[in-house]
Amino acid sequence: MDREITMKRVKKSLFIFIIILIIIIGVWWRAPLINEWSKQTIYISLLDIWYGSSTDHKAYALWIDDDSSEGVFSAKIIADETGIQPAFAVIAGKMTPTVADSLVLWQKKGARIIIHGLRHERWKDWDKARIEDDIRQSITRLGKQGFDTTRLLKFIIPPHGCNTKAIREVIKQQGFQMISGASLVNPDRHVFQLGRIAITPQTDTLAMRKLLQKAYDRKAFVIFSTHSSIPCAFSSEKTCQILRMAKEIGFNFEICE
Repeated sequence: MDREITMKRVKKSLFIFIIILIIIIGVWWRAPLINEWSKQTIYISLLDIWYGSSTDHKAYALWIDDDSSEGVFSAKIIADETGIQPAFAVIAGKMTPTVADSLVLWQKKGARIIIHGLRHERWKDWDKARIEDDIRQSITRLGKQGFDTTRLLKFIIPPHGCNTKAIREVIKQQGFQMISGASLVNPDRHVFQLGRIAITPQTDTLAMRKLLQKAYDRKAFVIFSTHSSIPCAFSSEKTCQILRMAKEIGFNFEICE
């Protein structure tokens, strides 16, 4: 009797182990670099595994420059050198007039604008009404600064990478997709919660090339993230190198075509 109970426990443990192993392999297969994993990366990777393979007919890429402030002028130089238009994740209530006026001009020439909160406050403990109001005020402020709010990319980046049920519900109700704090490659452009890959001074270009080739072969959607306004987290050289690499491999940066 004891042996039978023991065997049942062993079988149950083995079954659980196999399930966990399958999950780990699946997450590893989609996630980019193991030292960049986070709870969000694992969570969204599991959602992506459930979603399946890409429905796009080619591989796409998007470059987002986050927390756009004085560093946007460095990002613009890179854009001119590479021919790749960035999407600026703007904090509507914290831009200087010089930055705002420049971004308005660049938007007219093809740069994209993404909502990143009114004052970059943490949405983590906010209720749905307050999150919705912050998004509404962000759009209103951008309109007053001269931006064409009808041309905002349909993405929202919650400040500080916050990710709660209330945040997800509000963003979905507003008709946007959510760019999370997860570090991963997306199956395609159509999943609701999107991950992104950071380009920093420490980025391993060889590892990035392997990642990008793998993503390209799957017709995946890669979002590159830079923080030009945080000097210690930004490298013009690495950003140029990685963007050119993606372009050379064949990624299409016209995500709205």
